[in-house]
Amino acid sequence: MKRFSIAAFLLLNITLSFGQNETAMSMVDSLKYLMADSLDCKADLFWRIVAQGDKSIPFLIAKLTDTTPTNVRFHCKKGKLNVAEVAQCALTNIADFPASAVMHAQFDVIDDEGCWSFYEFFYMNSNKHRYQDSVRAWYSRERPKYKVVKIPKSELDECRLKYGIDTYYRWKE
Repeated sequence: MKRFSIAAFLLLNITLSFGQNETAMSMVDSLKYLMADSLDCKADLFWRIVAQGDKSIPFLIAKLTDTTPTNVRFHCKKGKLNVAEVAQCALTNIADFPASAVMHAQFDVIDDEGCWSFYEFFYMNSNKHRYQDSVRAWYSRERPKYKVVKIPKSELDECRLKYGIDTYYRWKE
């Protein structure tokens, strides 16, 4: 009986240590399988990636050129978002990536539907490699200037509350 108890204990520990630990990299790699049609609180994978915080950033940057389609729709794009565009949304929910500073270009126009001029640039697949290179260089250079900021409870939206996300990485010039 003692041997059985020890074997059961060891088996349980092995199962728990290998079965339940999803890494930021594996979650980001799974964006192509995202079933959600929006990035609301039902987009579980998306929000679990955001909850990983800065651990997800390098893997999200690596996905900024992935044009694999997803089911996610966003009113500022005709058609569905691709993995790169979902990765960009996750990045900006984790940390500041000021497009104007990253790209050394002005993106200050917001149209009547609330769509930002940056989207016109980024939704063109031909711009994704240039954007990825710029984001990678920016983050490599500016990473020491990022500071973790606690989001006041009064400013936490439903999804951040649901997934326990109460910090943001703010960039300081």
